[in-house]
Amino acid sequence: MYDDFLARILEPDIFLPSQFYGSGGLSRKLEGEKRLMIAVLKDAVECLEKYRDTRSTSGRVHYESAIEWVTDASTDWLFSFTNICDFLGFDPNYLRDVLLKRENKSAKPVHPRMLSLAAMGGQP
Repeated sequence: MYDDFLARILEPDIFLPSQFYGSGGLSRKLEGEKRLMIAVLKDAVECLEKYRDTRSTSGRVHYESAIEWVTDASTDWLFSFTNICDFLGFDPNYLRDVLLKRENKSAKPVHPRMLSLAAMGGQP
């Protein structure tokens, strides 16, 4: 499922040579920036997947950073989640919802331990 999702969102663009080389250095520069944005998005998705259930401190830091980046809806920074999605042609709200739903589905429910009064020495 993870590979299918990643393959769909990172599907390569198809260019004609005239489209790619049409404006000289500008198209190559934009291609490099696009590849960098794809790499940033891919890294966040991989951190969410890889470090979801980790117990290590560094893994938790990577996971929480990815969650924070995805949930931040600001556009102040060029490489914000929203700006990258817009630039790559993705709907940032839809992609954010998909990623966060995947995280919520895998979250383990918190069940507080239920203690009976008898176990605590009281009357049942």
